[in-house]
Amino acid sequence: MKKIILFLLLSCLVGLVLNYCDCCEQCGQQQQQQEQQQQQEQQQGQTSGECPQIKYVSGGLSGSGFASRYWDCCKPSCSWTGNAGAGNEARQCDVNMNIISNFNAASKCDGGPATTCLSQIPFTLNGCDNIGFAFGAVPGAGPNVCGRCFELSFTGQGKYETRKGHQLLKNKKLIVMASNIGYDVAGGQFDIMIPGGGVGLFNGCSDIFGSNMGAQYGGFLSDCENEVGWGVDDNTMYTRRKECLK
Repeated sequence: MKKIILFLLLSCLVGLVLNYCDCCEQCGQQQQQQEQQQQQEQQQGQTSGECPQIKYVSGGLSGSGFASRYWDCCKPSCSWTGNAGAGNEARQCDVNMNIISNFNAASKCDGGPATTCLSQIPFTLNGCDNIGFAFGAVPGAGPNVCGRCFELSFTGQGKYETRKGHQLLKNKKLIVMASNIGYDVAGGQFDIMIPGGGVGLFNGCSDIFGSNMGAQYGGFLSDCENEVGWGVDDNTMYTRRKECLK
């Protein structure tokens, strides 16, 4: 299991501070590198490389918000040329994870062949202990930010409560490239793409991963939380959740 996935799975809704950063070229390079090494490093869950230098955009978006998780197997909104612009489309795949080059292909969630590529799962780089990389959905009602990158700095606080899992995220950073939108994504929310994180409004995963994708919102971690329960001390809950997710 990838380290950054573990960070996010152990936290429910985590608070963050965001900055708009000019690192999309680096993100794209690392995604391509990850795809090339994905098969051989699949079990290890880490990609080799150097920690990138983050450049911040003067006057770019900034503020506070929170992060959540999802994976609906739909075609990313930014895979449509009309949303991302010609040559800037997010990658899209078929159910066998072969890249589809026809960006007019319909979404799996609308009966078409196009789904999210597994290369868009979060990943880490050796030597970058406090930085992870991911793709995510932003509010559908907001401005078009396809392909833009944001640095999320975790505060160690939860949106509704603060537990040990939230605290372990303090001062860690996640570089997120916007590749999708969600009309159930709130202002200031980044819905991070994590397989098993819950399908949300749409579910195109049934014939890819099977019918059991966990709770609609929250996925397997939410199922795990319900199984463990809430009436235990923080350390016990943290330990039981880790065991539940194995």
